[in-house]
Order: sequence, then C-alpha cells, then structure tokens
Amino acid sequence: MNDDSIKLMSLLEELEDLIVSSSKMPFSEKGIIDLDVAQKIIEDIRNNLPRDIQQARWLDQERDRIISDAKKEYNRMINEAREQVEYLVNNNNIYKDAQKRADAILREAENHANYMKYRSYEYIDQLLYDMQTDIASVGSQYIDPMTEYFNQMLGNINARVNQNRQEMKTLAERVQLGEQPAEEQPAPAPEEEEY
Repeated sequence: MNDDSIKLMSLLEELEDLIVSSSKMPFSEKGIIDLDVAQKIIEDIRNNLPRDIQQARWLDQERDRIISDAKKEYNRMINEAREQVEYLVNNNNIYKDAQKRADAILREAENHANYMKYRSYEYIDQLLYDMQTDIASVGSQYIDPMTEYFNQMLGNINARVNQNRQEMKTLAERVQLGEQPAEEQPAPAPEEEEY
C-alpha cells in the first residue's frame, strides 16, 4: 500500500471514528457530529483521492475544448469554401469548374470536420475508459473498509462517466456512419456534490 493509500485509509478511519463516537439523539439512532471536523476530514479525503478521480472535472472541460476546437475548424473550412465559391462563381468563364471545386471543398471540409469529431470522440472515450478502469481499481482496493456513503459516491461518478462514454460512442458511431449528429450542446458542468 503506498503512502497515499495509507493516508486515505487513515482519514477514512478518522471519519468512521467521528461517526461512531458521535452523541446519539434521544429516542433516535441519529447521531450528532461536529460538522467542521467532518468537513475538514472529507476535504482531506478529496485531496488524497487517486489522481484519476481528481481529474474527472478536467475530463469534462477537455471534452468541451476538443469539441469546440473541432467546431471552430469546421466553421473556418466552411467559410473558406464559401469564399472560394463566391470568387469562382464571379468568374463566369469557369462557372462549371467553380461549382465542381466548391462542391469538392465543401465535401472535404465536411469530411475533415467529421473526422475531427470522430477522433475527438474516440480520444475522449479512451480517456473515459481509462478513468473507468482506474475507478474500478480504486473501488476494489477501498470499497470493503469504506462506509456506504463513499460507495454511493463512487457509483455516481462511475455512472456519469459511463453516461458520457455512451454519448461519445453514439456520436462517434453516427459520425462514422456518415450521419450528421444533432447540434452538440456542451454538457452542463456537474454540480458540486456536498459530502
């Protein structure tokens, strides 16, 4: 077990001790704990989580950046194609050649944009797959000694990652099949969960 794992286990035991030693409310199984101490321990746990889990938010931002770059490149190529078409159409002597060239440029731009989208979806899917693998590894190392609450937290993160993978796979399959996916909206940033 590395130092980070030992530190994480120590923090989890500290949180468990805080919960176990909490005062009980009269006529209830509910306990009273010091929220400041609990929040400090949870913050320390967050800071000591494996790097892949800490980078979950970064992956969402990276996905949005890649898709945004692909859209900008697509729009730039479309604008170039339109400018080229206008220039060629204005020369009446070569109207037919201009039309052919414009069609070729538009096809090339669309193919290139689709290829960029497909590659970005594929790249994001690989990142998400790697992250899922690492999350599964973290789960197998820590799930037994952890509380039910921590187990639920990992499950929610994994479900979000899997949903993103499925969306990326669907979009990638559509692009690969030559379908034009609906205008992608950037995924809303996940709301911070309170622990």
